[in-house]
Amino acid sequence: MRSTLRTPLGIALAVGLSLVLAATVFGPALFGDAATARDIAGRQAPASLAHPFGTDDLGRDLFARTVVATRTSILLTLGATVVSVAGGVALGVVTAVLPRPARRVLSALIDILLSFPWLLLALFFSVIWGTTATGAVLAIGFAGIPVFARLVSTLASSVANADYVHAARMLGASPWRRATRHVLPNITPPMLVNTAAHASVTLLSFAALSFLGLGVQAPEYDWGRLLNEGAKRIYVAPMAAIGPGIAIVTTGVVFALLGELLSEERTRAVRAAREPDARPA
Repeated sequence: MRSTLRTPLGIALAVGLSLVLAATVFGPALFGDAATARDIAGRQAPASLAHPFGTDDLGRDLFARTVVATRTSILLTLGATVVSVAGGVALGVVTAVLPRPARRVLSALIDILLSFPWLLLALFFSVIWGTTATGAVLAIGFAGIPVFARLVSTLASSVANADYVHAARMLGASPWRRATRHVLPNITPPMLVNTAAHASVTLLSFAALSFLGLGVQAPEYDWGRLLNEGAKRIYVAPMAAIGPGIAIVTTGVVFALLGELLSEERTRAVRAAREPDARPA
């Protein structure tokens, strides 16, 4: 792991992750006052040294608001990712260990849900749960369940056909026990890789919903809402929209790099396990 962190990929991930964590933990405390302080005389100011991203309609510093919005954006993204992973793991593992007729029914249901674009499902669920931050978390989380369900079902099916799982079934182990004791531990590493990559897509989807007015509502704000407000003045003060966009892209890249790093570590572990023991007898 240390050798991987010394690579350009590892260094870039460490720097980006440190910035995101610092903004998430310390952002509201350090920039909270500047994010809420109003200056009517300086409203809609363009980017400057005093205000790198300019100011909004009430004269509030947009750079400070972008930093403060990191916590909300990250927490909502992680919440939606947890919903997707938990629901996908439950549905995928159940599909893998159930008898063949029930397995086919669940597999067909997953395939039907996968035939719809993810963002379209998120928009559909957001109508059900309402245009709130909680509703957006549930909408994006449930929209991601079919993706993880198919992935987990594929991984779990390969493990479920292993000899030790068949032996556990012959010894009378219940499907739940086989799933928790034999299937889940063996599919965790690839799941972690895909979870990190999925968080990047979830962040972009959350920003899209907030941009469309279906996510975080006033007076709360996240990057998507700030991007929506800045887009109205993009030709006059472009940094008002570019600033939140930079935050979204940077954090998305950090999640993607984390998934890439975990993938490389898993590949190295698999290669190391397959190498014959070269030690003398």
